[in-house]
Amino acid sequence: MRNDRTTRRAILQASGVAVGSFVAGRSALGETATSNPPAKRAIVLFLQGGCSQLDSWDMKPNAPAEYRGEFDSIATATAGYRICEHMPMLAARTNRFNVLRSVHHGTPSHEAAIHWVLTGYDYPGANTTTKNRNDKPSVGSFVAKVRGVSKPGLPAYFCVPDKGQLGDRVRYADSYFLGMAYSPFESGPVPVDAESPYRVPQPLVMFRGMEPTRFDERAGLLQQLDKFRREADASGMMSGMDSFRRTALDMITHPVTQAAIDLSKETPETRQRYGSNKFGQRVLMARRLAEAGVPFTLVNLADNQDWDTHVDNFNTMKTRLLPLLDRAVATLLDELAERGLLDSTLVAVVSEFGRTPKINATVGRDHWSDVFSVMLTGGGLKTGQILGTSNPRAEIPQDRPIHYNDVLATIYRQLGIETDRVFMHEGRPVPILYQGSPIAELS
Repeated sequence: MRNDRTTRRAILQASGVAVGSFVAGRSALGETATSNPPAKRAIVLFLQGGCSQLDSWDMKPNAPAEYRGEFDSIATATAGYRICEHMPMLAARTNRFNVLRSVHHGTPSHEAAIHWVLTGYDYPGANTTTKNRNDKPSVGSFVAKVRGVSKPGLPAYFCVPDKGQLGDRVRYADSYFLGMAYSPFESGPVPVDAESPYRVPQPLVMFRGMEPTRFDERAGLLQQLDKFRREADASGMMSGMDSFRRTALDMITHPVTQAAIDLSKETPETRQRYGSNKFGQRVLMARRLAEAGVPFTLVNLADNQDWDTHVDNFNTMKTRLLPLLDRAVATLLDELAERGLLDSTLVAVVSEFGRTPKINATVGRDHWSDVFSVMLTGGGLKTGQILGTSNPRAEIPQDRPIHYNDVLATIYRQLGIETDRVFMHEGRPVPILYQGSPIAELS
């Protein structure tokens, strides 16, 4: 087979990297989306594995040693509020964001908690074998469905580097019954340092020697070959595949897409500014996508439970996790502000749960969903607030409990999406969010 041939198989194989989350510039704002919302776009940085609240945002210096841990706290730009010594850049910028220290939900299971955080729905029995795909659409897919695309050539929903969690053993960032058209586009592997080039995913590269007219002819032929299937299809699956195909084909040829994802276009100085590591380069990719106009970007700041610190918690947090996060997130906020984008770009730093208040026998902390912390800023939110407290040992919320769905409701509100909008699935109504209210103090 000649290597310049565009085939149906070649296009469909792009599904692992490029999935249709827009319809060639024809989608408009959803019928229940606010036409001029405060947030034009959102970036969610996901610390998959579960970040320890006691060793980051909610330190307990007066707790017994077996709770408070090894780290010291430092003063921040917010009077009276102290955070971990290994986040000095963020400590100097707390006036630019909010910290929610009393967040909670109902499950300490990785699989169920990841599903909850990415969809707003519990998933009892979620696991890596029989229940490893969405039970409800992800937040990004609902945003793609309701908000649509912001401009031709860009999808509505990106995942960096991919949509998998737990080492790709579960995939809870997908669209489920909304259809393939609202699944995320994946950036593919992002460099792990500031010097290596970013390789645009192969499915988004035009075949060598392929002329644009010939490419269009083959795309038209492909559509004709599948026409009879669309006419016979009552499920709507072919319609979703049509949207996917338009997405995949448009991304290959559209300069806006190519420019948005090509990290190599950044200056060496900017890439170094974010950090010469996987966290920094992934967050920089998110800034590029937001600046280009992508409405929703989910960034996996873990490959396989990086934040799941059952063993050697303090050394791991001190050397591998907190300094990288500190630099990448602080730089993202600085750059968004410098480019006039922070007020219209909502940024959230979340994990599926926190860690046990008491240190275990292997100098680690285990799963804890009773209370954890979330950082939230931008997108028209008030900033500089520290909301909620946990009890003296960070075991449960003490003041101003915040259910995690309230965080999602706030994100949806800022994006102009009504959370009580209902979609039908198998004859049953499914609201975008079944519970949760926007956090009033942030508006």
